Amino acid sequence: MIYVDEKIKNTYRIPQPEGRGKFIRLDQNENPDGIPKWLFDKVIDKITPEFLAIYPEETRLTEKFAKKIGLNLENVTLTDGSVVGMGYVIKVFGEDKKTLLCVTPSFGMYKVYAEMVGMQAKLLNYEQDFSFDIEKIINSIDDNTGIVVLVNPNMPIGNTYDQKDIERIVITAEKRGALVIIDEAYHYFYNDTSLELVKKYDNVVILRTFSKMFSIPALRMGAIISNSDVIRYINNYKPHYTVNSIALLFGEAIIDNYELVLTDLKKDYEEGKNYIYKELKDNNYDYIPSAGCFVCIKPKYKSSEEITKLLKENGILILCGSGDLTGYLRLTIAHKKYMELFMDCLKRIDVGNYNE
Repeated sequence: MIYVDEKIKNTYRIPQPEGRGKFIRLDQNENPDGIPKWLFDKVIDKITPEFLAIYPEETRLTEKFAKKIGLNLENVTLTDGSVVGMGYVIKVFGEDKKTLLCVTPSFGMYKVYAEMVGMQAKLLNYEQDFSFDIEKIINSIDDNTGIVVLVNPNMPIGNTYDQKDIERIVITAEKRGALVIIDEAYHYFYNDTSLELVKKYDNVVILRTFSKMFSIPALRMGAIISNSDVIRYINNYKPHYTVNSIALLFGEAIIDNYELVLTDLKKDYEEGKNYIYKELKDNNYDYIPSAGCFVCIKPKYKSSEEITKLLKENGILILCGSGDLTGYLRLTIAHKKYMELFMDCLKRIDVGNYNE
């Protein structure tokens, strides 16, 4: 019998859903329309057979991205999606038998990666009203803490952490020799950031992605941001040529046209968000206000499972809540036209009787 790492062997993974292209996709925090067409047209003609015949070169985009966020080349390394980036960080800095602290619910891969390297995941629950006391994290950091994770804004609840509280966590973790990962996947929907903490503390790692606001999840590109030593250690582990040249090309076009791209994408998002929040309020739906591109909604009449099924039959995908969010729907906030389609369908099917 061949050797298999027991931690990998005993990990249970659920495959991601496929066959979603024919639906209105409001289930995985994607922008259904993607990047602006003018930006796509600007890039696509550069992809030639000759362009594909050379290995990827990351330095130019890394330098541009670092400069845009006010840091230097040695503070950033690019990854094929931020979910791979978090795996690199936990692989390099996750110590066997130590604890990874994270709130729950949150992005589930942190627990998976922690267990793959032999860490123990300690999950800290929200209150029943989905508020969260930051003292829970601070009081849970001890000598056995190896990594603390803050997703800010957190997904799927959508709450944010005050920067002063984040700094308190960083300082507490630093005293115990623990790393703090601040996952800013949804930063561009919220605008606040912990980048200044990278300049002040040696135990801070920030993750960013081009999948959410920048709308290119198919190209798989993210970034790890930290001090030069941390980035060097990650680059020691990170394989060469993992970020493909097409992703780099689109990433560079986004950074080169940064303000215009953000203006276009944020305009659509804000219109969609304002519309759906007003509609939910006007139609007496309970929901959890969110700083991210998603909102959790409590159906009025039918179960969340029924609503999810009926929406799919009507060509709309949303996420059915589970665990602490059992009974809720999680809706991706997108362009107003998609929010109108969702709300019209929800009002039609979430009633006492539904005729298919």
